[in-house]
Parts: sequence; C-alpha cells; structure tokens
Amino acid sequence: MVITELYIRNFGKLSERHFYLRDGVQVISGENEYGKTTLHAFIRAMLFGLERGRGRAAAKDDFSRYEPWDDPGSYAGVMRFTCGGRSFRLERNFARQTKQVSLVCEDDGEELSVEHGDLQMLLGGMTAELFDNTVSVGQLKAAPGQELSDALANYAANYYETGGGEYDLSKALKSLDEKKRAVRRELRDEEAAGETERKKLLQKSRYLEEDIRRLDAQYKEIEKTLRELPGPERTDVHGKNRFIIGGIAAICAGVLLLLWSLWSGHESGRGLSAVSVLTALVPVLAAVAGVFLLAAGYAGKFRSHRNRSEADEQRRWELERIRSELREKEIRRENIREQYEEAEKSDSQIRLEEQCRALELAVEELQKAAQVTAGSMERSMSRRASEIFSAITDGKYRSLETDRQRGITVWDGERKIPAGRLSRGTVEQIYFCIRMAAAEILTEEPLPLILDDVFAFYDDKRLESVLKWLSGQGKQVIIFTCHSREKELLRNM
Repeated sequence: MVITELYIRNFGKLSERHFYLRDGVQVISGENEYGKTTLHAFIRAMLFGLERGRGRAAAKDDFSRYEPWDDPGSYAGVMRFTCGGRSFRLERNFARQTKQVSLVCEDDGEELSVEHGDLQMLLGGMTAELFDNTVSVGQLKAAPGQELSDALANYAANYYETGGGEYDLSKALKSLDEKKRAVRRELRDEEAAGETERKKLLQKSRYLEEDIRRLDAQYKEIEKTLRELPGPERTDVHGKNRFIIGGIAAICAGVLLLLWSLWSGHESGRGLSAVSVLTALVPVLAAVAGVFLLAAGYAGKFRSHRNRSEADEQRRWELERIRSELREKEIRRENIREQYEEAEKSDSQIRLEEQCRALELAVEELQKAAQVTAGSMERSMSRRASEIFSAITDGKYRSLETDRQRGITVWDGERKIPAGRLSRGTVEQIYFCIRMAAAEILTEEPLPLILDDVFAFYDDKRLESVLKWLSGQGKQVIIFTCHSREKELLRNM
C-alpha cells in the first residue's frame, strides 16, 4: 500500500491543505506546532475512523482534539492510495451530524463498503491498535504496548493451524470469559431460586413435623385413657356401689327390725298397740329407704356405664381420626423430603454446570495452544529483530532476545546485556527493531511506515544507519521531524 495524496478539508489546525506523497523514504519537516502530528493523526483517522468518546473522556479524546472550532460541519478529508496495483479514493466526514465514509476504486468506479470490511481487507487485516504498535510510531511512543503482545499471541496461536493470524485469541478468550460469566450468573440465579424453593420445602417439613408430634402426643394420651379409666369416673363408680350396698343394708335392717317387732309383740301378748305399730313402721321405712337407695345405686351405675361407653366410643373415633391425619401428614412429609432431595440440583442447574466446565476447558485449551506456539513465534520475531538490530548498529550487537519473564537482552558477541543497562538511544533502536519485525510478521499487506519525531535520541551515526536500512526495504516511509538532519543525510545518501 502506498499513500499518494492527502486532502484535509478541516482537521485540527490544518484546513484546505493538499499533500502529495510518493513511494520510498520521504521527510516532512517543520518547526514545532507546524502540524506534523496533526497530519499523522489525520492519516490514522482516515484509515480507521475517528470515534467520539463518552462522558468525561470525550473532552480529551482525538475527536474533540481535532474537531474544528469555527466550522465543525466541514470536519472531513480525502486519502488516495494504491494497493495491489489498483488506485482507490477514501473519503470521510467526521462531523457528528453528517458522519459518513466512502471507498471507490478509481480504476473502474467500483464502490466498496468500509462497513463490510473492504477497507480492512485492503489493509491486510490491520487494526488501529496494531497500526499504533508496528508501522505507526508517535512522539515518545517508541516502546510498543500490550496490544503488540496480544497481537503476537493471536498470531502464534493460529499460525500453525491456519497459516495466518486472522483469528483473535484475546477476543476469543474475552468472548469465552463473557459467556462463562453469563452462564455463572444464570447458574447463581438458578441456585438462588432452588435455595428459595428448598427453604420453603424445609419450612413446610418443619410445620408437618410439629403437627405430627402434636398428633402423636394426643394419640398416646387418648390411648392411655382407654387403657386406664381416669380417677373421677372410678370415684363415681365407687359412689354408685355405696348406694347399692347402703340400700341392701337398709332393707336387711328393716326386715330384721320388723321380724323382731313382730316376735317381741307376740311374746308379750300385748297385741297390736300404738307403740308396736310405730315400732313396726320404722323397719318398714328403713326397708323402703333401702329399696330407694338400691334403685338409685343401680340407676346411677347404669347411667355411668352408658356414659362411659359413649365416652369410650368417642375416644376410639378420635383415635381413628388422629391415626388417619397422622398417616396423611407422614405421607406429605415423605413427599416433601423427596422434593427437597430432588431440588438439590435441577436439570437446568446441571446443564449450566456442564456449560461452565466446557467453557473453562475451552479457555484452558486455547491458553495451552497459545503457550505451545508462543515460544516459537517469539524466537521467529527475535531472529528477525536481531537481523534488523545488527544491521542498524553496523554489527555492534549481533542479536537481541525478548522474553516475557527476563525482559529484553542483547548479545554483543561476548555477553548478554539487559536492555535496562543500555543507553536511551540503543533502547530506542531495540524498540524500533521489534516494531519492524512485528510488522513483517503480522501484516499481510506492506503498509506505509510513519515515524513522528522518532529519532530524537539517535546520534548522527545511528540515524544514518537506520535511514540506510529503511531505504533498502522497498516500502513507503513517511518521516515527520522538526530537524533538518534527516533530509541532509538522505540527500547525501
């Protein structure tokens, strides 16, 4: 890909400006505040768009930074470039109300769709994050960020399977993690619902246990009553027996007294006098009283037996009722216990747990795949970065190694030196080599290399070496600088 023209209608401090570019190395120089960084930001915005942030972040994002104050409606521009032997025209309007983008092949007038990925296809799958960490180097941003590490991991995880890095490992892991969290939330809701149901069942079981204990106590009490007659009824029976015994005794006494009266009168020969009649009347009255006592005793005993029979029948009926209610409640208790055991894990809960385990296994396998191939990918990138590093240091350093645990080290032919012990200029060279090696590995389409005041810490010798290397790469290189030495060195070369 080669950028041939940039037209800025309105972007930041630049307005109605045309820039015509060519292949190979070129320098755009100017003093500070000239607009070099604005032009760099415009290239990025044309390739990847410019989104407005939300909330407080919107006040400091690139959209607000470069939005024209006087005429925000003309926040727009055009880029012309060649790719694969064809010429294209990319036009964007960044304004909030009239935002739009169009991509046209100027060779045959074919309209392509940026929304459906045609531009990304022309860019060889390049993303804005990868662009910032490889071919685009901003001021004081020589060190690549975490996005480059993620991109290398993606490429490493997929290279041996697909021959390329079109799959995004970090996004795949993020997607799996989001799905796992969603399943876990659903599982927690299911467990909470199950726990609520189990609590209800447990409460019902406790109520039934209390009812069963109460009914069982009533049953035993009535059963005991049937086995042993209560004290008050027994006392009443004894009272009825005393009436009967008293009545019999009174009758016997009356008969004996009557016989004695008759016998004593006959012996005395006095006949039936008033005294003797009175004497005879007393035993008769005693006998009559005995008859009444005997009748009352038997009548009371009959009533007592009848009342006791009715009470016993009532108690037996109550026992049967309690026994039936006990059976019903025990059956309900057993049913609730079975429901409680079944409620430990529902079918839905078991299914969700299986999904969680499957997602965890998928994450684990993806991470293993990345770890298996990451070492090989790091060695490949280290080899290419070492070749570039050796070239731009004129062979002073033969190789460099990048290791996630040990960091970056360089080999000068005698010893390994940690990057932290090297000068700032050499460290900048290392970062440059890592970016260049990563760009070659991760990009399918050679893209323009954009360097914005990258060589501030390079001395003339380092700068001459890196410019010589860049000139031999056969790609478009755009250097923004506030110095003139890049132009002079290139002119001399």
